[in-house]
Amino acid sequence: MNGRHFAIFTQLGNGHVYPTLSLCRELVRRGHRVTYATNDHYSPMIVATGAEPVVLRNMRLPDDIKEKVRHGRGLPITDPRSQAAFRSWRSYALADAAALLPQIQSVYKNDAPDLVLYDHYHIPGRLFAKMWNIPTVQISAHFAYYNGLALRRNGISENPEALIEWSHDVDSFYMKYGIYSRGSFWHLEKLNIYFIPKEFQHNCESFDDRFCFVGSMFDRPFRHIWKDCSNGKPIILISGLSQFKGMGASGLRDFDIFTAALSESPYHCILSIGDEDFDRDIPPNFEINRHASHLEILPHAALSLCHGGTGSTLEAIYNAAPPLMVPQTEFCDEVAYRAEELGIGVRLPRAELSVENVKNTIARMLDDTDLKNRVIGMREVFMRSGGAKMAADRIEGCVA
Repeated sequence: MNGRHFAIFTQLGNGHVYPTLSLCRELVRRGHRVTYATNDHYSPMIVATGAEPVVLRNMRLPDDIKEKVRHGRGLPITDPRSQAAFRSWRSYALADAAALLPQIQSVYKNDAPDLVLYDHYHIPGRLFAKMWNIPTVQISAHFAYYNGLALRRNGISENPEALIEWSHDVDSFYMKYGIYSRGSFWHLEKLNIYFIPKEFQHNCESFDDRFCFVGSMFDRPFRHIWKDCSNGKPIILISGLSQFKGMGASGLRDFDIFTAALSESPYHCILSIGDEDFDRDIPPNFEINRHASHLEILPHAALSLCHGGTGSTLEAIYNAAPPLMVPQTEFCDEVAYRAEELGIGVRLPRAELSVENVKNTIARMLDDTDLKNRVIGMREVFMRSGGAKMAADRIEGCVA
């Protein structure tokens, strides 16, 4: 196939960007040109794949909305405080989409792509493609919606009112630009690529050929900078939950629980906090990680303590480190529920988070050889997924 131009639009978060990097590299390897709407933070990663970053400027998130989101985080999606936070976030997200659209149109004015790949949550990417009549593929790093139901809680799929409201708002937003849309939150394209293994998708046998599950792609480039300071102790990687600045008092409470549970343990604990501000003392058997990739640490870890995000959970399983998941949101909770349902992880609801529960759960997990063997077995299943090659094959089929 002659080289084509593919444009990628994703939400700017690790869980959305990281799964696409292997795909970028594979498309470039096949002779295609890939442009990627991003920001300064992710640009070096995009360049490393051979793709071309297109730097856009997002609106600043107002402090009052940031505070509402912080207070609503971790609450049930039916809680009034969560609903208020979600409504505030929606207003910002739609205003930001309106600000991004003219930037996108300006960049591609004389350089229209042959196909647009847009993240399920990236409103202006989808809108741009529809306005310019460009073929589209939807991509997602989360579950596919089963029977048109967006959220699975404790094994039961449903459509909470907050998500229905969100869908109505997005429909109205598109209509302002002359694009008729109905049920935007559940919108599907002819091809929809999911960066999870099919075996991890609940009710996986019910999905037709429009749904392409390519597995979790963890061969993205990273700098090898981590040094093992464990002195032979079992390593526990603590991530996601350690975004203390963003989580405020609840994040610091989590930190206090983890350190109290693990400070005198026979484990070496790595607290991965990235660029977050953090000036608290840590126990002697803890270390702070700011820059090393989890892909460098997890192959050496005995356990991953994480927030239940799709990326962090599947990274742990892929590296045979059983995950202990303390979900931050209900979307994380459905990932944690699914991992526990498959017997490849343990879910610890935030309401049950205590020193004793953390201490006892970790000890039980590290002593559970059956759990470890199931994780190893699922890792082998995951590695047989189609990956970037399958995704690239299906994408090329859309422009053949």
